[in-house]
Amino acid sequence: MFDLPGVKSGSDLESLFKAIGFVVVQWGQAEQGLDLMVASIFHFYGEHPLLKARPRNLEPKVKFLRECFAKLAELQEFNVESEKLLQRFASAGTKRNDLVHGGIVKLSIEDNAFKFLKIDVSPKEHHRIRPVVLDGADWPRYRKELLYLGKEGQSLAQRVGDRLKKRQ
Repeated sequence: MFDLPGVKSGSDLESLFKAIGFVVVQWGQAEQGLDLMVASIFHFYGEHPLLKARPRNLEPKVKFLRECFAKLAELQEFNVESEKLLQRFASAGTKRNDLVHGGIVKLSIEDNAFKFLKIDVSPKEHHRIRPVVLDGADWPRYRKELLYLGKEGQSLAQRVGDRLKKRQ
Protein backbone atom coordinates (compact mmCIF):
# COMPACT_ATOMS: atom_id res chain seq x y z
CA MET A 1 0.00 0.00 0.00
CA PHE A 2 2.74 2.46 0.92
CA ASP A 3 5.41 1.03 -1.34
CA LEU A 4 8.47 3.09 -2.09
CA PRO A 5 9.07 2.79 -5.84
CA GLY A 6 12.66 1.89 -6.65
CA VAL A 7 13.53 0.98 -3.06
CA LYS A 8 14.52 -2.62 -2.49
CA SER A 9 13.27 -4.31 0.63
CA GLY A 10 16.12 -4.71 3.12
CA SER A 11 18.34 -2.15 1.35
CA ASP A 12 20.31 0.66 2.96
CA LEU A 13 17.91 3.12 1.36
CA GLU A 14 14.92 1.40 2.97
CA SER A 15 16.72 1.53 6.33
CA LEU A 16 17.33 5.25 5.85
CA PHE A 17 13.68 5.93 5.00
CA LYS A 18 12.51 3.88 8.00
CA ALA A 19 14.88 5.64 10.38
CA ILE A 20 14.07 9.16 9.20
CA GLY A 21 10.35 8.32 9.09
CA PHE A 22 10.56 7.08 12.66
CA VAL A 23 12.28 10.30 13.73
CA VAL A 24 9.61 12.44 12.06
CA VAL A 25 6.63 10.52 13.43
CA GLN A 26 8.00 10.04 16.93
CA TRP A 27 9.14 13.65 17.15
CA GLY A 28 5.61 14.79 16.36
CA GLN A 29 4.33 12.64 19.22
CA ALA A 30 6.99 13.97 21.59
CA GLU A 31 6.62 17.64 20.71
CA GLN A 32 2.87 17.39 21.12
CA GLY A 33 3.52 17.17 24.87
CA LEU A 34 5.16 20.58 24.75
CA ASP A 35 2.25 21.94 22.70
CA LEU A 36 -0.23 20.64 25.26
CA MET A 37 1.67 22.34 28.09
CA VAL A 38 1.75 25.64 26.19
CA ALA A 39 -1.99 25.36 25.45
CA SER A 40 -2.83 24.56 29.08
CA ILE A 41 -0.83 27.54 30.31
CA PHE A 42 -2.46 29.95 27.87
CA HIS A 43 -5.92 28.56 28.69
CA PHE A 44 -5.40 28.84 32.46
CA TYR A 45 -3.68 32.21 32.66
CA GLY A 46 -5.31 34.08 29.79
CA GLU A 47 -3.92 37.57 30.25
CA HIS A 48 -0.48 37.44 31.87
CA PRO A 49 2.76 39.36 31.19
CA LEU A 50 4.63 36.14 30.31
CA LEU A 51 1.99 35.21 27.74
CA LYS A 52 2.63 37.47 24.77
CA ALA A 53 2.44 35.14 21.79
CA ARG A 54 2.19 31.38 21.59
CA PRO A 55 5.54 29.90 20.63
CA ARG A 56 5.41 27.75 17.51
CA ASN A 57 8.94 26.38 17.08
CA LEU A 58 10.91 24.21 19.47
CA GLU A 59 13.45 26.75 20.73
CA PRO A 60 10.83 29.38 21.66
CA LYS A 61 8.62 26.68 23.24
CA VAL A 62 11.48 25.48 25.42
CA LYS A 63 12.36 29.05 26.43
CA PHE A 64 8.71 29.90 27.16
CA LEU A 65 8.13 26.76 29.23
CA ARG A 66 11.33 27.29 31.21
CA GLU A 67 10.14 30.77 32.14
CA CYS A 68 6.68 29.54 33.06
CA PHE A 69 7.94 26.70 35.26
CA ALA A 70 10.39 29.04 37.00
CA LYS A 71 8.10 32.04 37.50
CA LEU A 72 4.49 30.87 37.74
CA ALA A 73 3.56 29.74 41.25
CA GLU A 74 1.18 27.01 40.10
CA LEU A 75 3.92 25.39 38.00
CA GLN A 76 6.99 25.73 40.22
CA GLU A 77 6.58 22.22 41.64
CA PHE A 78 7.47 20.94 38.14
CA ASN A 79 10.49 23.22 37.70
CA VAL A 80 13.31 20.73 38.36
CA GLU A 81 11.66 17.91 36.42
CA SER A 82 10.74 20.15 33.51
CA GLU A 83 14.24 21.62 33.24
CA LYS A 84 15.75 18.17 32.76
CA LEU A 85 13.08 17.23 30.24
CA LEU A 86 13.35 20.50 28.30
CA GLN A 87 17.13 20.11 28.07
CA ARG A 88 16.63 16.65 26.58
CA PHE A 89 14.07 18.07 24.13
CA ALA A 90 16.52 20.76 23.04
CA SER A 91 19.29 18.21 22.49
CA ALA A 92 17.15 15.65 20.67
CA GLY A 93 15.48 18.44 18.70
CA THR A 94 18.81 19.64 17.33
CA LYS A 95 19.57 16.13 16.05
CA ARG A 96 16.06 15.82 14.62
CA ASN A 97 16.35 19.16 12.85
CA ASP A 98 19.74 18.27 11.41
CA LEU A 99 18.48 14.94 10.05
CA VAL A 100 15.17 16.19 8.69
CA HIS A 101 16.57 19.36 7.12
CA GLY A 102 19.92 17.94 6.08
CA GLY A 103 20.62 16.56 2.63
CA ILE A 104 21.79 12.97 2.33
CA VAL A 105 25.31 12.71 0.94
CA LYS A 106 25.22 9.05 -0.08
CA LEU A 107 22.26 6.68 -0.31
CA SER A 108 24.13 3.82 1.31
CA ILE A 109 25.68 3.21 4.69
CA GLU A 110 29.34 4.16 4.97
CA ASP A 111 31.35 3.47 8.15
CA ASN A 112 28.16 2.24 9.85
CA ALA A 113 26.45 5.60 9.28
CA PHE A 114 24.32 7.64 6.93
CA LYS A 115 25.97 10.95 6.16
CA PHE A 116 24.22 14.25 5.57
CA LEU A 117 25.18 17.83 4.90
CA LYS A 118 23.31 20.56 6.72
CA ILE A 119 23.30 24.16 5.55
CA ASP A 120 22.88 26.58 8.41
CA VAL A 121 21.30 29.68 6.91
CA SER A 122 22.28 32.98 8.44
CA PRO A 123 20.52 36.20 7.43
CA LYS A 124 23.57 38.38 8.17
CA GLU A 125 26.58 36.12 7.67
CA HIS A 126 27.70 33.52 5.18
CA HIS A 127 25.82 30.25 5.29
CA ARG A 128 27.66 27.42 6.94
CA ILE A 129 27.77 23.84 5.65
CA ARG A 130 28.50 21.10 8.14
CA PRO A 131 28.38 17.31 8.26
CA VAL A 132 25.67 15.44 10.15
CA VAL A 133 25.83 11.72 10.84
CA LEU A 134 23.15 9.19 11.66
CA ASP A 135 25.41 6.61 13.25
CA GLY A 136 24.27 3.01 13.52
CA ALA A 137 25.99 2.71 16.90
CA ASP A 138 24.17 5.78 18.26
CA TRP A 139 20.80 4.99 16.64
CA PRO A 140 19.43 2.69 19.40
CA ARG A 141 20.08 5.36 22.05
CA TYR A 142 18.52 8.15 19.97
CA ARG A 143 15.52 6.01 19.02
CA LYS A 144 14.96 5.17 22.70
CA GLU A 145 15.31 8.84 23.68
CA LEU A 146 12.60 9.84 21.18
CA LEU A 147 10.26 7.20 22.61
CA TYR A 148 10.93 8.37 26.17
CA LEU A 149 10.49 12.04 25.23
CA GLY A 150 7.07 11.19 23.82
CA LYS A 151 6.06 9.31 26.93
CA GLU A 152 7.55 11.73 29.46
CA GLY A 153 6.40 14.85 27.60
CA GLN A 154 2.82 13.58 27.45
CA SER A 155 2.98 12.58 31.13
CA LEU A 156 4.20 16.00 32.25
CA ALA A 157 1.64 17.72 30.03
CA GLN A 158 -1.13 15.68 31.67
CA ARG A 159 0.07 16.51 35.18
CA VAL A 160 0.48 20.20 34.34
CA GLY A 161 -3.03 20.28 32.86
CA ASP A 162 -4.45 18.47 35.90
CA ARG A 163 -2.70 20.87 38.31
CA LEU A 164 -4.02 23.93 36.49
CA LYS A 165 -7.57 22.54 36.34
CA LYS A 166 -7.52 22.04 40.13
CA ARG A 167 -6.59 25.70 40.58
CA GLN A 168 -9.48 27.07 38.51
